[in-house]
Formats: sequence, structure tokens, C-alpha cells
Amino acid sequence: MKIAQVFSAVLAVCTAGMWQAQASSTQYSGELEAETAAKSKQLVPKSDAVIELDKHTYLELIKTRDNVVIEFYANWCTACHGLAPEFNAFAEAARKQYPDVVVARANIEQVEYLSSSFMVSILPELVFIRRSMPGTTPEVRHISAEFTAQALLAYVGGGFVEDVPIGGYSSMWCTPTNMCGHVGGLLGELVVEVDQKFNPFDIPPWSFMAIIVSVMYLVGQIGTGYLARWLRRWYHAKISEDEHSGVKPVMYDEYRSDTVQTPKPAKKSQPGSATKSQPGSATKRAKSKRSKKA
Repeated sequence: MKIAQVFSAVLAVCTAGMWQAQASSTQYSGELEAETAAKSKQLVPKSDAVIELDKHTYLELIKTRDNVVIEFYANWCTACHGLAPEFNAFAEAARKQYPDVVVARANIEQVEYLSSSFMVSILPELVFIRRSMPGTTPEVRHISAEFTAQALLAYVGGGFVEDVPIGGYSSMWCTPTNMCGHVGGLLGELVVEVDQKFNPFDIPPWSFMAIIVSVMYLVGQIGTGYLARWLRRWYHAKISEDEHSGVKPVMYDEYRSDTVQTPKPAKKSQPGSATKSQPGSATKRAKSKRSKKA
């Protein structure tokens, strides 16, 4: 009886602790969500020296300009708010010191094409797009310099050589600025559109797209199996009908048995082609027989 009472008391204490932990966790997540929502309403400080990018503006810049610095940001990103003054100061200084360098920024929540093309994984993310010669594929580098105005100015002034371009110097067939990046951007836009239209659950867009692709693959495999089985049955039924109708199916290495085959003409023997008996052969055979009798 005492053991049962002790067990009930321990169970009650554990249950109360679990409920309290869950309530505090829910309260903390709610406060964090509210704080994130409040920050997302605050816009990152802007500057006249920084161009706000969309898909069409980006594609136009890539075609017409040889040096472009892009910052990827989001309004809910705390670090983006803190580093925005430094980036704006860099843009204003670069406009005077390096007129050929275009400074821009892209909101990943509004321009999914760019965030998917460059595969942005951290915020803020800085990239430097540079075309060494007119008509060549632009080199894309993730800026490794410090996030200060002076460090970024030194980077675009020549410090970029310390960073290897995406894809390397020799193999630049797949970079964010050519066909690979374009396909990645279109795929990102498709994922976002599918998520907005068909995702009633709280599932991340790429995870939801992976589920859809897996289901489509499974349905395709099942459909292909049923189609192959139907074609096999149809083929055997066709063969059976041909056999009952008297028409024999012909394989690629067989002759038709229901058609008259023209015999091949025999080769005519030429006169004088018959083999002649060698002289002395009969005498040799006779002598061998006598020697055996003896």
C-alpha cells in the first residue's frame, strides 16, 4: 500500500513538472514569435546608393555591368539591421571611389529567384560578381572580408583575388550567373508557388516539395508497372490470335513458313574440275595388301 502511494506521488510530481516545462516552453516560443514578428515589420535601413533588386533588375545588371556587389537580407534578420549602416556607408563610398561597382541588395522573402540561384544559407550574405573580360562568364565570389565599410572597399579594390570563385577558375560551366543559376532560380520560384497554393500544413517549402516529388515518383513507378503488365498481356494475346488465325509470328532471324521459299540455284561444276587419280596409287594399295598377307 505504501509503495502504491509513493509511486502515485512520484507520478504526480513528474506530471506537474512536465506540464510546467511545456507551459514555459510554449510561453517562450510565443514571446520569440512575437519578437520576430515585431522585427519583421521594421524595415532594414535603406540608402540611395544601394539598388533594391528584383528578378528583372538582377538579370539586367548581370548583362550590362561587370562589377556588382549584392547583399542578401531579410527584415526579420537582427544581424541585417545591425550591419545595414556599414553596408550603406560602403555603398556611398564605393559610388565615389569605384564608379564601375554597382552595390545592390535583395530581400530573400521577396526575390526567391535570387536566393535559390545563389543558394543563400546565412544572413546577411555578401557576394561579388565580377566579369574579368567583356563577353566572358562572370566570376561569383562569397565575400570573406569583414563587414565594415573600409574592409569592403579594400575587397572590391583588389582583395577579391584571395577568394576563389564558385566553380573555380578553370571550370565555370555551372555558376549562379549562367544556366545552372537560372534553373535553380526557376526551381525556387516553383517551390514557393507550390507551397503557397497547396501547403495547408506548417511544413517548410522545400520539405513539402520533397514530399510531393516522392509521392509523384511512387505513383509513376506504380503506373509504369501496371502499364508494362498491360502491354505484356496485350502482346501475348496478339501472339495467340496470330497462332489461331494461321499466321505464324516471325522473329527477326526466322523465315516465313507460309510463303514459298525460292530454292537457291546449285553451283554448276566446271569441266575439268573433277579430281584426277594420281598414278601409282592403285599399285601402292595392292603392294600393301600383299605385305599384310605375307
